[in-house]
Amino acid sequence: MQKKINELSTDEVEGLWVDKDGLMRRFEGLNRNTLNKWLVEMRLTNEFSKYVINPTHKLVWINVDGFVAFLQWKAHERGY
Repeated sequence: MQKKINELSTDEVEGLWVDKDGLMRRFEGLNRNTLNKWLVEMRLTNEFSKYVINPTHKLVWINVDGFVAFLQWKAHERGY
C-alpha cells in the first residue's frame, strides 16, 4: 500500500517541497515529459540545482518557489 503525501498550503509552511505529481497538480497543463526535461535543466544549472532533491533514485522533491523562479528565468531567457 502506497502512502499518500499530503500537501500543505504555502501559508502553512515556508519553502514548500512537492513531488512531481504535486507540482503537476499546481501547474495545470504541465506534463511529465516537459517536467522531466526541466528538472534535468534545473539540476544542471547552479542557480536552480538546490531546488531539486533526489534522496533516492526514485524519489524527487521540488521546491515550488524555486520552480517558479526557474520558469521566470526561462521566460526571461526567451525574451518573454
